[in-house]
Amino acid sequence: MNTRDTVFLDGENLTVEAVVAVAEGGARVDFPELVWKQLSEFREGLERQLVEHPEVKIYGTNVGCGDLKDVGIGVGRFEDYQTRFIKAHNCGTGEALPEAVVRAIMVIRLNSFAKGLSAIRPETCRLLMDMVNRGVTPWVLEEGSVGASGDLVPLAMIGAVLLGLPEAKAWYDGDLIPAPDALHAAGLAPIRLGAKEAMGLTNGSSFIAAIGLYCLLDGEELLTTASITAALSLEAIRGEKDAYSELITDSRPHVGQVIIGHHMRSLIDGSMRTTRAAQEIAFPGQYPHTVCERVQDRYSFRAVPQVHGAAWEALTKLRETLTIEINSATDNPLFYRRDDGMYVARSGANFHGQPLATVIDYVKLAMASVALITNKRVFSILDRAQSYGLPQDLAADPSGGDTGLMITQYAASARAAESRILATPASVSSVSTAANQEDYVSMGSIGAIHLWKSLYNLAIIIGVELLIAVRALQMTRTLLPPDLNVLGRGTGPVFNYVDRELPPVTEDQYMRLDMEKAVDIVRSGRLLEIASE
Repeated sequence: MNTRDTVFLDGENLTVEAVVAVAEGGARVDFPELVWKQLSEFREGLERQLVEHPEVKIYGTNVGCGDLKDVGIGVGRFEDYQTRFIKAHNCGTGEALPEAVVRAIMVIRLNSFAKGLSAIRPETCRLLMDMVNRGVTPWVLEEGSVGASGDLVPLAMIGAVLLGLPEAKAWYDGDLIPAPDALHAAGLAPIRLGAKEAMGLTNGSSFIAAIGLYCLLDGEELLTTASITAALSLEAIRGEKDAYSELITDSRPHVGQVIIGHHMRSLIDGSMRTTRAAQEIAFPGQYPHTVCERVQDRYSFRAVPQVHGAAWEALTKLRETLTIEINSATDNPLFYRRDDGMYVARSGANFHGQPLATVIDYVKLAMASVALITNKRVFSILDRAQSYGLPQDLAADPSGGDTGLMITQYAASARAAESRILATPASVSSVSTAANQEDYVSMGSIGAIHLWKSLYNLAIIIGVELLIAVRALQMTRTLLPPDLNVLGRGTGPVFNYVDRELPPVTEDQYMRLDMEKAVDIVRSGRLLEIASE
């Protein structure tokens, strides 16, 4: 999409890619005319009922919230209650979210309102929409939500900007400034919220969904990249490729395994380094007993379709779950109009983050496995006893004091160890809140942040594998006859590109710079483009 495109939010058809197109691609948002009409009619009817039938108690509307659910709120206090609610819920901590993630939260929240079940006023939706379209992005911190009752704390930070509270901050035109100034600079004015709207803005797992959405996209790209670097590592050790054959992968037809097996076969198709003829050539210093027909490689090479395939299926489940979530009404209460014209509220728990939290934990476990198996391949390549003749630690001049790439594996191992810890499920770590009224929460917000961090770690580990695999290929390309030093249809172009970006070395370098360059290549998505070509 480009800046001329508009994403129309109807509560039913929002896609992951459309959210990103608005959040960072310049697309605008709007409601279809029918949605605007329904929002107006519904809100007018509800406001009339609140005046004419105050005896009908509606949670968070004319009575309080949480353990104060039985405390009445008079009609004359509705607006004041909204402001107090937003102020009281602004207690976030931690680092600030990227602007794109906050904008994604706003789009997801608007799409929930478009379903017409939250009774949010059109003018409130319009301001939130104008903030998205004119680049006013609330400053939102990553900590505070427990993933139930809605992502209350981070969403209240967005609500504070709508109110123009001077304590709130927002990004506008590259600057972080007080909310009133940001709104004014964009030609907007703050709004006074009406009955139920503070709760409507803060209910729902939109924070979890937005972070999960970006984790999904990063995870999909990193998983494919991990298969590319695994294939390069296989080339480096002149590995056995029967493990990726259709006989193996398709005889146990888990969808992910079949797909990753196909990816691996495509990457190494045409490789001569992975043939028996190449395996039977002795490299200098190679242990004699390893110069022979290769029966099978270690699990970290042989089980890529199985381990990466399981992660592929976890990410597929996350995409399915997110697609449902971003097209759901996640407010509480939800309203409908009876045939007699009365508006009936139904209180429930659609705001509860468990459907997302459980799947996010699933993805955390699966992607941590990808991190660990990748790190195992790094370890193998750097160990002369396991690498089939590659130089120990890939040191260019050990006698001259070179350490080679040994410590890069330390750096990768630190990240792998942290990802193992982060993989601990958050969704079974409930801590009661609101005087036990909210006695089982999802902690999906914590799980989402942990997944985000875990994927950061994975990018580093994959970057280290890319660096060591390319260095190994650089150091051994003259040890094979030219006809046997032929890489695969996918691995060859990838190696050629990285060989230019990270040229061979003759002595130890300032390693952080090489690592950063390798990680930047991984994060750029360039390897996927080259391999797909």
